[in-house]
Amino acid sequence: MARGKSTKKLLLDASRAALFAGIEIHNKPNIAYRYPTATILIVNAWELSLKAYVYQYIGKKKIYEADGKHTITLSKALTLVRDHVNATEKNKKFMAIAENIFQLNEYRCSNIHFAEGALDPVVFMLLAKAVINYDAFVKKYFNKDITKEDNLIILPIGLKLPFDPIDYLKQDFAGAQNDFVNAVIQSIRELDGAGVEDSIVVGFSLITDKVKNIKNADIIAALTNEESAVPLQRAIRYTDDPNAPEMRVKPNLPPLRYADLKEKLKEKKPTIKFGKVFYTALKIIKANKNYCQSNYLDPDNKSSTKKDFYTLEAADALIAEYERLEATP
Repeated sequence: MARGKSTKKLLLDASRAALFAGIEIHNKPNIAYRYPTATILIVNAWELSLKAYVYQYIGKKKIYEADGKHTITLSKALTLVRDHVNATEKNKKFMAIAENIFQLNEYRCSNIHFAEGALDPVVFMLLAKAVINYDAFVKKYFNKDITKEDNLIILPIGLKLPFDPIDYLKQDFAGAQNDFVNAVIQSIRELDGAGVEDSIVVGFSLITDKVKNIKNADIIAALTNEESAVPLQRAIRYTDDPNAPEMRVKPNLPPLRYADLKEKLKEKKPTIKFGKVFYTALKIIKANKNYCQSNYLDPDNKSSTKKDFYTLEAADALIAEYERLEATP
């Protein structure tokens, strides 16, 4: 990437181009693989705009990795911007924006986008919110109004509307689709628990088809059929009846994903190197259920795709193992 005065402009121009391409792809409903493609482009638009923020507000060199050649990852840029906004503005408003981008990136990076349209409505709700957030973000921090400059209708229209996000999220899903929907709902619940009202999805008025500001507490209360926001739950009982409806039980997993763990390690031990010693230490930590738990795509098949989650204590334990191994002759 070119350095100098034009770096921010290059980032923002490329970001806007990716956003417009994503919206254009989305709004052509006959294009195959529409949602995965639109998601890739809109997530890329966010990645570039986040790096522009880092460049302008945090430090020009901060957008580069230690080698000075490659720019930082989306995950690192998102963490830097989130922490900087939270610290400078003394509020949690960016938390919902960050979680929206994270969930879209999870969809982009996993195999659930092969699910033949079953997830289109929830991805649509995330994408629409991402575009609205993007418009507000570049307007606030870069004084750019993309709708005014380009006469753009930012809300994607290529889905049958209206629909109610709560009705959609109440449906039964299976396998990876269910895991993704559950992850979205869990994010909504966690944001509500943190006192963040703004959600990561959009709703639509059943009368006007216009964007409706839907709060996290509203979604949680509706999903649980209770007046206040509480953890998602449904009364169940065990049975040996083979004809009874099947219910997938979501495990209570530790809070850190692998990317989160690496960020924690860099904060606690900036000199850490992610080489042979690190991966040996990581293997030791992953074998300890006090520090790591795995969530399998198919819980009955331990050879199926899995994702590891780490406890908050895992970072310190891993650093201890790393230092022990380094000191071992």
